[in-house]
Order: sequence, then C-alpha cells, then structure tokens
Amino acid sequence: MYRILIVDDNPAITDILARMVRHEGLEAIEAHSGEEALAVIRQKHPDLVFLDILMEPMDGWETLSRIKQDEGTADIPVMMITAKSLDPAEVQAHTAQFEDYIQKPITRRDLCRVIRRYFKKESEIGDEVERARISGVDAGLLDEFRRISRDIEVHQRLLLLLWNVFRTSEEGDPRKGDLLEAIGRMETAQNAMRARHQEIRKVIRMHLKGEERGGDPGRE
Repeated sequence: MYRILIVDDNPAITDILARMVRHEGLEAIEAHSGEEALAVIRQKHPDLVFLDILMEPMDGWETLSRIKQDEGTADIPVMMITAKSLDPAEVQAHTAQFEDYIQKPITRRDLCRVIRRYFKKESEIGDEVERARISGVDAGLLDEFRRISRDIEVHQRLLLLLWNVFRTSEEGDPRKGDLLEAIGRMETAQNAMRARHQEIRKVIRMHLKGEERGGDPGRE
C-alpha cells in the first residue's frame, strides 16, 4: 500500500484530502507545518508528498528545499499544491525538485488522476530498469536512465505551464521576454535529456536482445 503525506497548515484541508486518498485504498498521513512535515518524512518515509505552497512560518518552497537537501529524504517525490497559478520564477528555481503541481480547489478526480499517473509511470520505469538490470546493464547507467525518465516527464509539464503563462500574459508584460528565455532554456535541456534517454535505451535494448539470444549483448 502506498503511503501518501499531505502537508497544509489548514487541518480541515488535510483532513479532506486524506479522506480522498483513503477512499482510493491508500494510506494517508497528515502534517500541518513545514517543520512537522520534515519530521514525519524522516520517520515515515512516505512514497509521495503533497505539499502546500502558502504556509507559515515556513512556506512550501522552503520546506521542499529542505526535503531535497537532506540525503535521507531527497529521493522522496513531492507534488506542490497551490491556490494560485505558479510563478514562472518559482518554477525555474525549483524545476528539479518537484514532480508536479495541483491547484486548489482540489477534486477527488484531480487528486486521484495525479496519484495514478505518477505511480503508473514509476511502475513502468521500474519494470524497464529491472529488466535491464537483470540483463547486465551497468547500475550507474540505469540510475541515470531512471532519473532522466522522471525529469523528462516533469519538464514537459512545466514547459506546458510556462507556455500557458506566456500565452495568457498581456501585451507589454515585461515578463514575456524572460518567459521566452526560460522556455528556450528548458526546451534545450529537454531535447538534450531526450537524446541521452534514447542513447541509454539503445544500450538497454542491445542487452535485452543479447539476453534473448543467449549470447553476448555487445555483439550484433
């Protein structure tokens, strides 16, 4: 059973979201501040965290940074919850730290869709990595493949977010130039990740073919 941590400084909201999670047959735990969240994460090591941005005294971005700075918790995936549209500067600053975001008000359908999508993708990546590991692919290469697979998904969603902010910005908005630059940098990074992802996938497929033939995966 997956364990989901919900962090919001409003207990009524965490209670509602926890009920939604439990309705899906998953375990839900709650925290009502950044500090409490850090303590719960260290103790319970949840499979996924939903973290509200607008909290006091430690907001969601600072909490996220502290989660990722701790080697013991850095691998835990975090989804950001916000009552407003994400600011492009915040997106750029934390792109590598969170998996996705969801806007309030949150429906059970929205929450479950995000949860299912995340764990489905994780399962697909995990299955591919495990088959490759068994076939003898280098462990370091597989770690890189897993990381890039995740990053491509995150970057794609954030690129859509930035393009949406750009399209809805009014003419003359001084942010438009900065947004285009940010989008360009992210698209360049995305293209580089996809190219590297394909390189590693070719290596994986070569090993799998070699395993099927019962021969040396390095020989074609």
